[in-house]
Amino acid sequence: MLLFTGLWFVSSCTTTYYYVVRHAERQDNSVGSPLSSIGLKRADILRDSLVGKGIDSIFASTFIRTRQTAEPMANALGKSLRIYSPDTTNYLITALKKIKRKKILVVGHSDKVPEIVKGLSGQTVPAIAPDDFDNLYIIKLKKGLGHSSRMWHITYGPPSP
Repeated sequence: MLLFTGLWFVSSCTTTYYYVVRHAERQDNSVGSPLSSIGLKRADILRDSLVGKGIDSIFASTFIRTRQTAEPMANALGKSLRIYSPDTTNYLITALKKIKRKKILVVGHSDKVPEIVKGLSGQTVPAIAPDDFDNLYIIKLKKGLGHSSRMWHITYGPPSP
């Protein structure tokens, strides 16, 4: 009986990792702006930074700049992008929390990334400046008999101005 209880406890524990970034540098300030050449290079750096992390799913908003940021990773892993509408952030957070035992990349926007990070980790992060593109938030969400989360903030690629 003790062995069965131990096996049940281990199987009921889940750890999920979320990697949350803002899209890379955009070409201009228009609503539908694609990435600039610098942004395309940053997207490749993001891929190179995360390709060995075991990413299972990649989420990007409907905007071309988030998809272009996520595509190098998706192509390297042979995965399709999971597209979400940026005006459904609460729905996205709820859906992400339902995913168990996976590693997930989420590419969002400067006004939504802090909200996504807080929704997943419970921690508040500073607002993202318009010229800030190098932040990467890593959230470890562990569920079992209890619930714990841990968040790391690192940067990748060349520093933003």
